[in-house]
Amino acid sequence: MRRRDDSTQPEFWSSRYSTGKTPWDFQGVPKALLEFLARTGRRRNHTVLIPGCGSGYEIAAFAAAGFDVVAIDYSAAAIRRARRVLGRRLASRIVLADFFEYDFGRQFELAYERTFLCALPPRLWRRYSTRLARLVRPGGRLVGTYWLGRAADGPPFPISEKRLAALFDQKFNLVRSVRVTDSLPLFGDGERWQERRRRKDG
Repeated sequence: MRRRDDSTQPEFWSSRYSTGKTPWDFQGVPKALLEFLARTGRRRNHTVLIPGCGSGYEIAAFAAAGFDVVAIDYSAAAIRRARRVLGRRLASRIVLADFFEYDFGRQFELAYERTFLCALPPRLWRRYSTRLARLVRPGGRLVGTYWLGRAADGPPFPISEKRLAALFDQKFNLVRSVRVTDSLPLFGDGERWQERRRRKDG
């Protein structure tokens, strides 16, 4: 029997979106992503995957920069909210499904992370990094924000720099890491924006 207090289940997140208890919700596009898109320039038809898209603000930002966006979340309430935020034109970019099980049918030039990893129990982190390594094409990029800190009851679950490196360094090269300057109170000053390049030799 599924428990509503089990954060691995969609009901856990849907209950929070339905009641507005979403302290991780940025209510817009983070500064670090806007700066990344400005540096990257327009990427017409480049594909980007957004796991655990939540309210979906970043979908519009990527689409405006020319990316072909695929976003996924398994909370029906989160997707209803995202579709209201985005409007009819972009609503079709969101898939209601389990990130770990859904067949995307392709690889992506880019994957974007924000609050999905820290929403997962640490026992699922390795599965997450392995899945991303398969979904990002060789030479592609993994970019986004990570909450660094010591182990704590969650969600959200902070991750150490050492653990983060252990998850990704075998398949990705870290090319940029900077402190996030507009973190929400939930994350204090522990967030880092990081950019990784998918290795071509593994």
